[in-house]
Amino acid sequence: MKVLTAIVLSVALFALPSCKPGETPPAAVGNTAPSFTLKATDGKTMRLSDFSDRIVVIDFWATWCGPCKETTVELEKLHRKYKDRGVVVLGISMDSGRGAVKKVKDFSGEYGLTYLMLMDDEKASESYGVYNIPVTYVLDRKHVIVKVYKGYMPGLGGKMAEQIEQLL
Repeated sequence: MKVLTAIVLSVALFALPSCKPGETPPAAVGNTAPSFTLKATDGKTMRLSDFSDRIVVIDFWATWCGPCKETTVELEKLHRKYKDRGVVVLGISMDSGRGAVKKVKDFSGEYGLTYLMLMDDEKASESYGVYNIPVTYVLDRKHVIVKVYKGYMPGLGGKMAEQIEQLL
């Protein structure tokens, strides 16, 4: 019985995906941000590369997410403060299904959001390893990820502003 248990455990261990020490996910600090091509709520196709040589703040969120609402308010303030200084704020909505674009447009109108809203195609969120929202990525002008903010916390906008100021 002990031999059978040892064999089963050995097979199970070899069947599991391996983890290399020090291996980081593609959307980790220090890595170039994964590229994407997504539709904006106005129907235009946008690519991350459209914002080359600009600091980019990417927020994965959804209209049904309570903490996301707080984050969008902070991001709108950042957008207004830095939009003329080479900073782009992108909201990538994870809303899906019929009427998702309308929900995002309605939400944006209700909360006075003027920064660019894109619709996730599931490939973008997957390439960034998004499993919980909100999650916000700050990219430098070469689109290297310099900071990742997971979740919402009071003062988030101020922390992001400090990060942006260092990059300007």
